[in-house]
Amino acid sequence: MAKDSKNKDKKDSAEKAKHIVEAAELDDGDGGDFDYIDAEEPFHKRFWRQLPDHQGWLADLKICVGVLTRIPVPPSSLPEDLSVSGASRYFPLVGGAIGLLGGIAVMLAAWLSFSPIVTSVFGLLAMTLVTGALHEDGLADTIDGLGGGSTRERRLAIMHDSQIGSFGVVALIFNFALKWAALTTIVGISVGDAVFSLIAAAAASRAVLPVVMHYVPIAREDGLSADAGRPGFDRATVAFLIGSAFLIFCLGFQTGIVSLVLGAAVAAMFIYFVANRIGGQTGDVLGATQQITEGVVLLTIVMVKV
Repeated sequence: MAKDSKNKDKKDSAEKAKHIVEAAELDDGDGGDFDYIDAEEPFHKRFWRQLPDHQGWLADLKICVGVLTRIPVPPSSLPEDLSVSGASRYFPLVGGAIGLLGGIAVMLAAWLSFSPIVTSVFGLLAMTLVTGALHEDGLADTIDGLGGGSTRERRLAIMHDSQIGSFGVVALIFNFALKWAALTTIVGISVGDAVFSLIAAAAASRAVLPVVMHYVPIAREDGLSADAGRPGFDRATVAFLIGSAFLIFCLGFQTGIVSLVLGAAVAAMFIYFVANRIGGQTGDVLGATQQITEGVVLLTIVMVKV
């Protein structure tokens, strides 16, 4: 009897371990998302699962605002053991708000009778100010590393350096010029279209980030991406769906779908290219991906609408 009881306990332990291993695949990598998940639970129920009681949807939004913008978020309003990866499902919502601020700047500039050229500068400037050029810095560091390093270690060292080199400066100039030219064209068509375009591009480009964080391993054990952790599949999927909804709602079905396909394709190719050279992704790579995807969406809108 004692032997049978012992075997039963071992069997129960093995079953529980199996569930925990399967649940870990949905975890963010730092134990912050889920304490335990029943692997047999229907996917649609896990889809909207909240974090433990200490971090619900409102905390998620506050965390995303604190991570993606310069808008101050009182530390006392955040959970002590917060999970950035768990909150990442709302990256596109905060992105949409950033785009809206840029759109408001566009409307004000147009109301003051500035030309489309100047109006577009104000829109992009507003978005850069509210984010503190977070993603632009990532773009510059990533291109510096890719252009100046001949080995994986050297590329990562250059990316980790706070100074910006010539490759990074050129990347920033081209990136801003392309977005400025595209937005100027859209403003010339309609100020309203420009506002919706900024909202859609800002939201969709940030929806890509949790997907990259989930599927692509980190290239080094320190930095923003490593600290954030790995979002679960559910979180990455929710973010992607929210970003897709922004594209279709703001741009219409045809333009939204084309922007979704091209933006996702370019982001995937860029990540594949970078990951092969540095062994994964970093916070800088995520920033670069956001900037490139945002530019692709704006250029696609011009291509479809003009």
